Amino acid sequence: MKLVPILLVWGLAALPLSAQVNSPKIGTARYADGSFHNVQGLPANMIVADLPLDSAQCASFSDSGGLVAQNGIIRLLSPSFSVLAEFSAGERPLLSIDGDLTSALAWLPVAHTLLHWNGTKFETFEVAESDLEGTVTDLQSAGSKQARLLVRHPDNTVSGVTISMRTGNLVSSEPLIGVRGYAFGQGIFVIYAMDKELIVDNLSGYRRTVAFDASDFVAERMSNTWLHLYSPSLRQSWALHLTQADLQLSLLPGLALASSTRGIK
Repeated sequence: MKLVPILLVWGLAALPLSAQVNSPKIGTARYADGSFHNVQGLPANMIVADLPLDSAQCASFSDSGGLVAQNGIIRLLSPSFSVLAEFSAGERPLLSIDGDLTSALAWLPVAHTLLHWNGTKFETFEVAESDLEGTVTDLQSAGSKQARLLVRHPDNTVSGVTISMRTGNLVSSEPLIGVRGYAFGQGIFVIYAMDKELIVDNLSGYRRTVAFDASDFVAERMSNTWLHLYSPSLRQSWALHLTQADLQLSLLPGLALASSTRGIK
């Protein structure tokens, strides 16, 4: 079912410093140049401020902490960005954390290995190549001992694959009907783009859409309920707020405007 219209709000210019200090925090975004920025404010008026973190190739944040990776090293961060643990992956991973620290996951595509923070250490589970015939585009914790991966197949279809974090074995695999191309999970929803629309689908017949000019995007988590979307072709960033009750897409300031708020935390 398509619901229209969906509330779409576009970010405005940075507010005065006094307004920025008192604005509610939305999350932490990694921009295309690898720099990190604190995103705060309201959906109709977002502020992006530099954070004193080393640049990274990929990242994921929840309200409880974060994962960042650079030069093959994965770091688990506290909410204050202190390093809690490290893992030498030796390759560029796909990262995810969407709840407490034990939801921290990484997919190592070359090693075909799932990495999980169990609360005290990182543990690894090698996954058979025959269980994932395609490219993993996202992963999420599916309970304490399972991970759900979204896999894009060569024909552009997508499957949801559940892997045991006890053995690394396949638990289940199901095609996601209608989902095509790059897909990203957020709670019960799968997000993908098609025909100039961003589609949010719960895979049970309930679908929400919002106008979206980008033909391509990549997503990273900024917090429990906010995602950072970036279009390489348009060089544009958005913040997507997504819960079962709310869908809001907000245009984020570009790097030039983000740099103008340097030092505001």
